[in-house]
Amino acid sequence: MTVPHSPGPRGAFSRRSVGGAALAAALISVTALAPVPARLTASDPPAAKSKETLVNGQPLFAGWPANQKPDAVIVFSGQTFGYLQPCGCSRPQTGGLERRAVFIEALKAKGWPVAGVDLGDVYPEKVALAKQGKLKYVAAMTAMREMGYLGVGIGKTELQADPLALLAEYALQREQRPFTLAANTEVSGQPAAKALLVPGFKRPLVESIEAAAVGSVPVGVAGVVGGALQDENVKAKWNMNVDFPNAKQAITHAVAALAKHPLKPGLNVLIFQGPSTDAAKVAADFPQFQVILCQTPDGVPAPLAPQTVVGKKGEQTFIVQVGQKGQYVGVLGAFKKAGGGFDLKYQLVPLGEEYIETGTEAEALARNKSLQALETYAKAVKDAKLLSEYPRVPHAAQIQAAGLKPPVNLTYVGSAKCAGCHAAEFKVWKNAPLQILPHSKAMNTLENVAKRPNLRQFDGECVKCHSVGFDHPTGYVDNVKTPHLRDVGCESCHGPGSGHVAAPKNPDFLKYMSPWKQVGAPKLPAAAFMKEMAETPAIDRGKKAVAPAQQVLLNRVEGMCMKCHDNDADPHFDLYKNWPKIDHSGLAPVGGWPVAPPVVPQK
Repeated sequence: MTVPHSPGPRGAFSRRSVGGAALAAALISVTALAPVPARLTASDPPAAKSKETLVNGQPLFAGWPANQKPDAVIVFSGQTFGYLQPCGCSRPQTGGLERRAVFIEALKAKGWPVAGVDLGDVYPEKVALAKQGKLKYVAAMTAMREMGYLGVGIGKTELQADPLALLAEYALQREQRPFTLAANTEVSGQPAAKALLVPGFKRPLVESIEAAAVGSVPVGVAGVVGGALQDENVKAKWNMNVDFPNAKQAITHAVAALAKHPLKPGLNVLIFQGPSTDAAKVAADFPQFQVILCQTPDGVPAPLAPQTVVGKKGEQTFIVQVGQKGQYVGVLGAFKKAGGGFDLKYQLVPLGEEYIETGTEAEALARNKSLQALETYAKAVKDAKLLSEYPRVPHAAQIQAAGLKPPVNLTYVGSAKCAGCHAAEFKVWKNAPLQILPHSKAMNTLENVAKRPNLRQFDGECVKCHSVGFDHPTGYVDNVKTPHLRDVGCESCHGPGSGHVAAPKNPDFLKYMSPWKQVGAPKLPAAAFMKEMAETPAIDRGKKAVAPAQQVLLNRVEGMCMKCHDNDADPHFDLYKNWPKIDHSGLAPVGGWPVAPPVVPQK
């Protein structure tokens, strides 16, 4: 069994230490990123030949039998949570349907027979619009079909989104793989075999098992929702029409169904939507399954190797966990033994940039059906005009100003309005060189740089961090209605500025414009200190003395900037190294700021 390196927790990349505390983000000079990342702006294709994937310094499959092809290969995935592609705003990153498809094709190119199995939780964990969540679900299911997946489970996110509605979007359109597998599904008290059998279909929309020949090996796949998830469903009342009772009884029936299947599967996999502790108990009770695919807890890396459960008669079952957000896949190789049974090998694979489809954009799109599914998704988002449906909530400053006497309705005015007084700061923002991907060109990145898929400027999950105030009333709408609010501008960090523009010395409006300020620490540390920290190894930065008030200020800046520069979209961000690119402190004009905005002569 090949033992891979230890991947970090999903969405928990390490951050640089500042004065002993984690500091993540500030007003950096890279393109702003989505706070609920869409994972849909793929990284650019590699310019050079792809490097070989190394795990613990060893090539993939180094511990597998040499000069022998596996008789069957199963690729495992799960808990993708709608992360269809890496955001692309920071490199390198891992994961995505494009890379998964390239990796599977690479296995097939070796002459290996490959099929896929997915745990479920395909639907986004957090999504602003249910319509967009459904489009993501369909895109992922379509891509997995093209990759040769046999079955997919039902997870927490599907339950929260209404599994019947999702089935209508994909499974009801055509009887096709990957089939949704959850043997203990009941709808309004009726088993799925009866409640979800649609006229004209040979099998219900939710099945118990699926079987197929993978190379010369008959493979059986069953699915079940574990008791822990069912209990959570009942307690949270996610879906009152769909239940998953009697998991053990359902598995018993699934085992019998696999035994009766014409293919007589010799290699059986169970999709178990539950924790590994419960999966281990299932393995002990049902040694007929050689592999059980189960949940990876939040913030926990995928295990270096599967847990092995040994049955009473010496049967071995792998408990497989592959992490979250599609950054890794697990690969099982089955090698037939002379006396019967299989020698099973496992490899966890990080889907790095070496698996980006090469060639021109047109060539990559023609070869990679997952990319085609993503382009279809992006066009559907645009055609549905979902940008206009994105929810907006008042900015904190808008809420505070509404409580003034008399109340004030703060609005976004655009960065050009700031230039009258803050000419030097405006120049830093406007004239930043293109090579550092300045905030002032953020929307251009979506329009002209982002690929795989295109049309990112019509996706609110991207636009919200490439424009001003998209999440809030009077913020960016589109390039026609609000051209002055495209790109990341002054108000992206400082908040809606109409009050401050009208009354520059008003103390309330001044306070609203700099919510991160602390008594005793009105500004970030001096440039010399920032430079010193940038040159200090991250592991040693905690040794530097930082005043408590200054530390609170840094933490506040971190919290605000993490809305876009988060662990998923910008895991490599370093405030100290990026701050000099946009430093706009200490630029007040001689004599101080004016009491009122200067009058601009009318032409």
